[in-house]
Amino acid sequence: MTRRPSRWGLVACVAVVVSVLTGCAQKDDGVDKTLTIDQAKHQTQAVTQQIIDLVPSDFVALSKVRPKGILLACSPTSLTWSGGATLTVQSDPDFTKILTDIQTAFTADPAYTTIMDTDYYGDPVLTIHDKAGSQWIVSPMTRGATLDVMSSSPCFLTPDGMQPSDSY
Repeated sequence: MTRRPSRWGLVACVAVVVSVLTGCAQKDDGVDKTLTIDQAKHQTQAVTQQIIDLVPSDFVALSKVRPKGILLACSPTSLTWSGGATLTVQSDPDFTKILTDIQTAFTADPAYTTIMDTDYYGDPVLTIHDKAGSQWIVSPMTRGATLDVMSSSPCFLTPDGMQPSDSY
């Protein structure tokens, strides 16, 4: 059996770079000064749950939203909250159809833009952005055993006592 390397690290790095370069750039100075860390986390996780809810339940063996995320730097004075979820799948789902259906649902809402692409292995990758600067990347992982949702919030001012790489 040939085992493909985990793409989690590569996709997470891409998500962070894209978030910092696109999501934070949507505000004049790249930071939503009214957004709190709790609001950023809650809003990002709410959309993650919407994405999960769009996956047909007969393909989901287990769904796990990570309760904590990690703080990443947008600038020297601002952070983004990055989190995610993993759905363990069953019954050999058609990932392209599932991601296309998710894309259709989000494209119908003018608050979101989507990009469908493929990764190095030819697997579908759906990226969803909102106007506030949040981002979600949805793709199969672990040789199709899971569907992962990686997310990042808009940039917000760094709360006192917090720094990049903190778990929250």
